[in-house]
Amino acid sequence: MRIWGKVMIQKGLAVAVILLFIGTCIIPSATSELTNSKRLTNGKNIITVDDEPGDADFTSIKEAVDYSSPGDTIEVYSGTYPEEGIRIVKENITLLGISHELGGGNDTGKPIIKGDGTTYVIKLIASNVTVSNFIIENSWSDISIYCSCIRVGTYWPDELYNITISDCIISDCIIRNSSSGIFVSHMGHMNNIKIINNQISHCNRYGIYVESVYILDEVYTVTGSFIISGNVITDCPEIGIYFWSDLQNVSGNRIKRCGYGIIIYGDKNIIYGNDIESCPVGIFDSLVLGHDNIITKNNFKNYSRGVNWWMKLPFFNILIKFRKDNTWKENYWDTWIGVGPKIIPGRVVIWEDILVPWFKFDWHPAKEPYDI
Repeated sequence: MRIWGKVMIQKGLAVAVILLFIGTCIIPSATSELTNSKRLTNGKNIITVDDEPGDADFTSIKEAVDYSSPGDTIEVYSGTYPEEGIRIVKENITLLGISHELGGGNDTGKPIIKGDGTTYVIKLIASNVTVSNFIIENSWSDISIYCSCIRVGTYWPDELYNITISDCIISDCIIRNSSSGIFVSHMGHMNNIKIINNQISHCNRYGIYVESVYILDEVYTVTGSFIISGNVITDCPEIGIYFWSDLQNVSGNRIKRCGYGIIIYGDKNIIYGNDIESCPVGIFDSLVLGHDNIITKNNFKNYSRGVNWWMKLPFFNILIKFRKDNTWKENYWDTWIGVGPKIIPGRVVIWEDILVPWFKFDWHPAKEPYDI
């Protein structure tokens, strides 16, 4: 009996060792799930995404974003990704489009993300996030501005409204066929947001929309360093750029065939070096919701001369009569006759809904268009 018991114990130990070995082989560790990922020396991952199964860590951008950790880079390779509702809520994430295939497949060029128009395609709710080098589309099934290709920030009743979002970059993307291209609105604080070098077209509402947020009848404007520069915006029938903030620069953009080129609210902004062509209204400014803005060294080409470009309340309105008006200077107008100031038509509200034509001047128009 003792010998038999000893034999059984030895067999039991052998079976346990075998089972332990098998279990170790079939149950992967958390770090081995990404078979194609590159682990950097600082411990952060490059996670890969490709639409052909087996070529990368994921075939879904949303799954890769959800899996990622702060500090990771997600490389999305050339292909078509029918996705929407991609939420980036972790800090220091880079979502980077790669313009070639990782493995097999016939796709070439920037990866395409195709939303269905029922919600945003990508939403940024974290700091130090970069989205770059994609083609992003969202169908027109919903005309809401919230169904944009890229959404930055939160809006009630989002549970993450009282946070700071800073140091985010949206760059080198082709954004098209959507209700709005890039929509920025945040119930919190926002700093150093860069929207640069994107191509935005055929958005039936707005190309780029930056708005103030109302909370219990109070207005929270987007503050901090905010850069909108180097974008090309075409064929957006309502507005190319809608911008409501203070102490910012909007420069170096090219806007063509939009209803309004730029609508500017807020105080002490500088709108300079933009090329605006074939827009009925190039830049609309309003002393009602902004003052002391400077509009300078922009090109206005093939625009509607008879359209009102600005509006303000009557001079006797005690709330605004001492505010410094917005200044237009040194812009290029292709209809300027070359002598004297350029007359800029507008309207003044004299009582409730009663408006009368009025005008401002660009006292020193440029004789030649600026190289933008």
